[in-house]
Amino acid sequence: MKISLKFQEVPFLVGDIVWVNQPCLVAGQQSYFQGEIMQIILDGSLMSTSAVRLRAENYELVMSQVIYDIKPSGDHAGMPRISINVALAPGQKTLFRTRAELLTHQRNSEKWMS
Repeated sequence: MKISLKFQEVPFLVGDIVWVNQPCLVAGQQSYFQGEIMQIILDGSLMSTSAVRLRAENYELVMSQVIYDIKPSGDHAGMPRISINVALAPGQKTLFRTRAELLTHQRNSEKWMS
């Protein structure tokens, strides 16, 4: 059997400053924070493990998620690093390039839910 890897686009790189759509471990804080990506972990957990169940000559292995290790910065500088699990499938938005982009996403999500 030949196993091939399917290339996936990872939207952010080590060193990028991003806005994270979740609180920064502190109760009562904003629902988001800014941080720097320190490392990217290719998730090999059981959730993303592939199982071959049918006889096949060729099998394509697809990485479906990554973990971003983020060091909070800005208002949250000095807080411990946080690991953010991000699905690479379109539609899930957890990390954003700008605060404005994150706030627009949050407003649109609130409209959709109401």
